[in-house]
Amino acid sequence: MQDEPAPVVLRRIRLIAAAAWIAFAVPVLMTGGWRGLLGLTCSGLVTMINFLWLEEIVDGLLQPTPARHPWRLTVRTLSRFALLGAALLVTIFVARINAVSVLLGFSIVVVGIMGEAAYSTFRSFAE
Repeated sequence: MQDEPAPVVLRRIRLIAAAAWIAFAVPVLMTGGWRGLLGLTCSGLVTMINFLWLEEIVDGLLQPTPARHPWRLTVRTLSRFALLGAALLVTIFVARINAVSVLLGFSIVVVGIMGEAAYSTFRSFAE
């Protein structure tokens, strides 16, 4: 079995996570209404931001790039913190923390990783 490059695997995880959001959105919208959907979306956004941030940190540690501009790193970090804070603020105050939607939102990346594991396992058996 040939290993796939990391960007391909990470893109597939993001696609599976987006499909999980769509699959979770329908029942959450029916049971929790718009606030539930907003809670699902914002908690999924928080999880995805953290996942992508971790991806970038690991990539930076494993393959350091020369001549990094510190001001760019500062702006990117502050903008991510602002986006993360806004998503948490909406989840807490606007969505009023619908427990089911928030828990499903936080599990979106986990579903993406599990989907990738199932895909890799199925693919290894097919070869």
